[in-house]
Amino acid sequence: MKIKVLPEDFVVREKLKLEIKPEGRYKIYLLTKRHWNTVDALRFISKENRIPLEKIGCAGRKDRHALTFQYISVPREYTINFNKENVKAQFIGYSDDFVSPLILEGNFFEITIRKLKNKDEKILQRLNEVQQFGFPNYFDDQRFGSTQSEDEFIGEKIVKKHYNGALKLYFTTIHPEDKKEEKQRKKKVSELWGDFEKILPLCKTKVERDIIKTLLKGKSRHYLIEALNLIPKEEMSIFLSAYQSYIWNRTLIAVLPFYADLLKPVKGKIMDYLIYTALSTKSLNNLKNLQIPTISSKIPYVSDIVNNAILEILNERGVKPSDFDTKKIRSWYFKSFLRPAIVFPEKLEVSNFEEDDFYEGYYKLRIKFYLPAGSFATMLIKSLTV
Repeated sequence: MKIKVLPEDFVVREKLKLEIKPEGRYKIYLLTKRHWNTVDALRFISKENRIPLEKIGCAGRKDRHALTFQYISVPREYTINFNKENVKAQFIGYSDDFVSPLILEGNFFEITIRKLKNKDEKILQRLNEVQQFGFPNYFDDQRFGSTQSEDEFIGEKIVKKHYNGALKLYFTTIHPEDKKEEKQRKKKVSELWGDFEKILPLCKTKVERDIIKTLLKGKSRHYLIEALNLIPKEEMSIFLSAYQSYIWNRTLIAVLPFYADLLKPVKGKIMDYLIYTALSTKSLNNLKNLQIPTISSKIPYVSDIVNNAILEILNERGVKPSDFDTKKIRSWYFKSFLRPAIVFPEKLEVSNFEEDDFYEGYYKLRIKFYLPAGSFATMLIKSLTV
């Protein structure tokens, strides 16, 4: 089974609660892209049109390995105009509200599953089971692009007040898409960490240079916090939400055995996800209504099962809820919200099997469905593999 072989194999369209008008405080654009992730596309638009990045509103980050349609906004005094391959912004009107995650209702997906060995009825059976029983609402691997293992969360270093360790990870974490030269640069920085005079010439961006110049002033906690606060808000948000998502996933993994039998592991980037195939009527009803809080300094009570699981995981990680009060990090803070434990695809449509035009001798299958905001279509696909 293969997905995202071509960008057109994974199509995402946003659904927003947004009224488009002939006039309004904000200009609304439809951003269409392939081979670009959302953050890079917004940075390009910001630079190309001289619009401060924080003035560009968006509802969610979309993957580079897809064809995506999402909405962005800018205050009406700005205009987006550029010419770039694989990314375009079409003006569609005005609104009195800006685009943000608060108005994202969900996403429509059209996914082509390729390299199926035969017209396998098992995948159709699993689609029926997912429609009937839902699937675990994990944050998927895309959320963990900023870390390479369960022990390398910048967010956890910050929570533990290991600020030097957080900064080292910021400079040295190697990502799969890094080219050979970049990997070598990061390895060199790691070897030199602490000798900031030698690291300064290796910096690639203004942010990196400013951080190292701050660290050259001294190694006290004051300068470490000052350096951390130089990390752009968007990046810091990614680091801290990745750790928050990890704790949430671990909580769901701990809770599911109370409701489901025959849980099967599916390998992920930094952790295995436990997936069920069926549920009893009682368990289905319980899980339908179960919401798990994301971690913060103040965790709302849900049940003994859920809250005890959270505390056990935090204890294992060597942290406690009060550690998540990160007031010294100006650009972001941990806020708890309730997230459904399981999710159900809506408006599910399944095509007939067709010969795969990319992998000779194999078949492909197209599926269409809708998921509420925050749920990952790739988790649905992972759930089909058990």
